[in-house]
Amino acid sequence: MSLETKNISLVISWFCILTITLGLIVTSCKVESPDPLNHIDDQEVKRVLNKAYESAGGFDTYANMDSIIFNKKTVLYLADGSIESSVDQRHAYSLHPTPSGTISWSDSIGDRTIRFGPKGAFKTLNGKQVPDSEKSATSSFFSNYYVLFLPFKFVDPGVTLSYEGTTTIDKRKADIIKAVYAPEVHDNHSTSDEWWLFFDEEDGKVISNLVYHEPTYAYIENTESTEEYPLRMNLFRQTWRTDQDRNKEYLRGEFWYSNYKFTSILD
Repeated sequence: MSLETKNISLVISWFCILTITLGLIVTSCKVESPDPLNHIDDQEVKRVLNKAYESAGGFDTYANMDSIIFNKKTVLYLADGSIESSVDQRHAYSLHPTPSGTISWSDSIGDRTIRFGPKGAFKTLNGKQVPDSEKSATSSFFSNYYVLFLPFKFVDPGVTLSYEGTTTIDKRKADIIKAVYAPEVHDNHSTSDEWWLFFDEEDGKVISNLVYHEPTYAYIENTESTEEYPLRMNLFRQTWRTDQDRNKEYLRGEFWYSNYKFTSILD
């Protein structure tokens, strides 16, 4: 073998090693999520959620999401239709390695912030930490975080899922899945609420959900969503005070979402 041929072989060998190494580096950054439904025995639950995940953008897309920022406007109403409160918030969440983030807004009292992270949870008012606010800050953070990432959060550790058959919502046939939480057993559960999610039988989209937060029921309709982002995201939702059969008593709240910004760990 000539010296030139040996040099060419050496270059090719080093190129192959470099390519493999870079490939390993890139691959090691990506979260290759195992089947998130492996722990579920109910085949109907698996069928419905598989379709829902595909419809919403894919579980791997969610698993590789690094951060999300968005605006949320909330208007709450009393039973007589009058406005109880109205607030415009900025939400900024990091998903890896564990959930953390802030929710910030201003009102007549001042500038408010909810913070949750590795160092704990607390609220601030005009830059000063509010005493004894850890519990309420944690609850507020996870309530917003959880709802944002449905149906992906439906398979968090410890959630008991069951298939509840079908129903008809606005002339659309829907599969029903129930989720039960046990915060006394699982630290990642913030409340003992019971949830029922209604999935369009045809395309897997989440039409609405019913929540039992003792002693009341809330029925949330996903009125408008968008597919212009990596995951399908809500644009407008309404929540109604109802009974267990979803009979509406009055409009409790309206929620507008806008200005979504995403980053992925693959970016």
